Amino acid sequence: MIDEHYVYINSLVDNIKAGQNKHLHELFAFYKPLILSAIRRCCNKEKALYSHRDDLNNESLFVLKMLVEKYDKDLSYFSYYLSTRIDHALLAHFKSIFLSKFEERDYEDVHSSYDPFDKILNEIMIGSALEKLNEKQREAVELYFFEELSQEEAAQKIGITQASFSKRLDRALTTLRGIIEDPL
Repeated sequence: MIDEHYVYINSLVDNIKAGQNKHLHELFAFYKPLILSAIRRCCNKEKALYSHRDDLNNESLFVLKMLVEKYDKDLSYFSYYLSTRIDHALLAHFKSIFLSKFEERDYEDVHSSYDPFDKILNEIMIGSALEKLNEKQREAVELYFFEELSQEEAAQKIGITQASFSKRLDRALTTLRGIIEDPL
């Protein structure tokens, strides 16, 4: 039986490839937790991007569209394809736009303006949302996002197939999105 999320995502991707860009926002909303996590990882890797974090969300729509255009559904599931490419694509795009404008002295100014309270609040919000996941979903999120294992590595570590891990991670992200958008 084909997973309903798989059919839904592929229909969105097909519509976007056919030029119906209104579906891009729907696809973005579905993968928002994954994309926001990737943006945070990019900001951690390149501290100079942190001051542009509000712009990064808008720019990530462009990157998502670019990735959709390159996607081949005969080669992989979109969720796996996106999760394995989003960090690299975002970082390359962000560097080309924002970091080219930086001089060496600007790096220190941006780095010193980082607010540790934002990090604490994010950790509290994420921690409370993770507690609401079932054990298997929480494990998938922790392995992929916090231990930064690839889906294949994480699947091997817990003894399941990569496809099963991908579905588990998708379900966890869907649940997290619901928790974060409607915390009550």
